[in-house]
Amino acid sequence: MIIDDDYLNSESINQSRLKKILAHPLIYKNYKGQSDEDEPADATLIGDGVDMILTQSKEKYDEKFLVTTAEKPSSKLGDFVWALYQNRHNSDAERIAYEAAGFSIDIAVVRKNFKEKGKEYYDMLIASENQKVISPSQHNTILQIVESFKNSPFTSKYFKETDNIKIFTQVAIEFVIEYDGMKFHCKALLDMVIVNISSGEIIPVDIKTTGFALNSWEDQLFKFRYDFQSAWYLTALKSIDLKERFGINMLFGEPVVKDFIFLVESQKFPGNPLIFEIDSSIVEIGTNGGVYKGVYYEGYIQALDRLVYHLESDKWDYKREDYENYGVRRVIQK
Repeated sequence: MIIDDDYLNSESINQSRLKKILAHPLIYKNYKGQSDEDEPADATLIGDGVDMILTQSKEKYDEKFLVTTAEKPSSKLGDFVWALYQNRHNSDAERIAYEAAGFSIDIAVVRKNFKEKGKEYYDMLIASENQKVISPSQHNTILQIVESFKNSPFTSKYFKETDNIKIFTQVAIEFVIEYDGMKFHCKALLDMVIVNISSGEIIPVDIKTTGFALNSWEDQLFKFRYDFQSAWYLTALKSIDLKERFGINMLFGEPVVKDFIFLVESQKFPGNPLIFEIDSSIVEIGTNGGVYKGVYYEGYIQALDRLVYHLESDKWDYKREDYENYGVRRVIQK
């Protein structure tokens, strides 16, 4: 996802950062948000492109993405070119890139290979300042997926407005969670919120693309902790005045936030996207933790609990349980 600068610059905690503390406190502490230090993976580029067209515009996509026929060099030379580009304003850029790529061959050989196989790609990166670089095949895949979402008999309805159905995209929400005596300023950015302004029904939507088969996407949901994401976004939505934010003019009652849904399409075989509705039992795991297929997952409440511990103790080098057990991890048969 390509994120609005105002949202990105906000120091409030988002779900992407908070769930890092479940892996290790230092990952949370050193989190820099979306940066260009690491070269985006192909799957991420395609997902970002699809997201931008569907939630912003094709014009915005054309502005932010550059389609080029210049091929990225393979293996270490490709890493060298990227590191050279990232450090281009440093007088010691060549040495930094050489070490980052892990070369053991003579630097003169690297320079020769760069001139023959890498300079065209490097020059293209320079020319594409502030743009994401994609190949023609990636560009075509992005457009195929966009059309797939818009024309599928199942997902097309989520991209069509009527007099009563309004679609809000890139919905940024700032909210506060109070936990264990601490007040956390939080934020969320929803791809889409679909609102029936007459009945007050609200459907939060996130768009996903995957390099895996859609039949296995349910497992990807927990691998990437989309349960955590959906729980966080629902909490954000329920923290605001829904009538005012979305212009709901229902005469009686209050708006109802329906199940969170993910619209998911395959990057390898686009054409048959699916809708994954997140049951309240899955949201509960993303919120308070729980077991799914025999594996226990911590929710955002446990993540906040860990954060409180590390903030109060100012200890970040180990996970909380390592401090509590004096660095001993007991191995047992499960």
